[in-house]
Amino acid sequence: MPPLRTLIAPAAISVALIATLAGPASALSCLPWGPSDAYLEAAKSDKSYVIVEGVLSFDEGALPKAPQDNPNDAPPRSLIPAQIEGKLMTARGFSKPVDLPVTLEILCYGPWCAGAADGVEYLAFLEQRDGAYVLRMDPCGGFGFGGTKGAARDEVLACHAGKSCTPWSER
Repeated sequence: MPPLRTLIAPAAISVALIATLAGPASALSCLPWGPSDAYLEAAKSDKSYVIVEGVLSFDEGALPKAPQDNPNDAPPRSLIPAQIEGKLMTARGFSKPVDLPVTLEILCYGPWCAGAADGVEYLAFLEQRDGAYVLRMDPCGGFGFGGTKGAARDEVLACHAGKSCTPWSER
C-alpha cells in the first residue's frame, strides 16, 4: 500500500499536563483534552498524521499495569501491536476504507497508565513513524478517542472544515 498522505499540517506535539509524582498521596492532574485538542496539536506538529475512524484490535492483556508493591515502577512506555479497520479521513470525510497495522504506544506517568479497549471503535490520530503507524495514548488522553459514537468524528470534521475547533480547556 503506498504511503498515506497526511491530511493535517505538521509541528511539535505537546501534551498539556500538570503532574505531581512526589509520593503515594500524589495525584495526577490533567487539563481537559478532547478530539479538537488532538487535531490542533497534530496540525501544528512537524510529524505526519492520518486520522482513522475504526475498530481497534489488540491483546488487552499486554497493557501495562503499575506493580502493587511499587506503583511508581510502572513501565514509562509500552509498545503493543494492534490493528485498526475502518475509514481514513480524506477531503470527503471518512470515506476511504483501510485495515492498518498499528503500534499502540502506551505511556505511564508514575503509577498512572493510559488505557485502551479491544474491539471498540476509535477515532485515532495515527502518527507516521518510519513507514509505520503509531497511536500514542497517555494517562491524560493522547491521540485515540474510543466509544464516542461519532461525536469525536463530528468534532474533527468541523475542525478540518475550518469551522469551530475550540480546545477543551477553553470551553
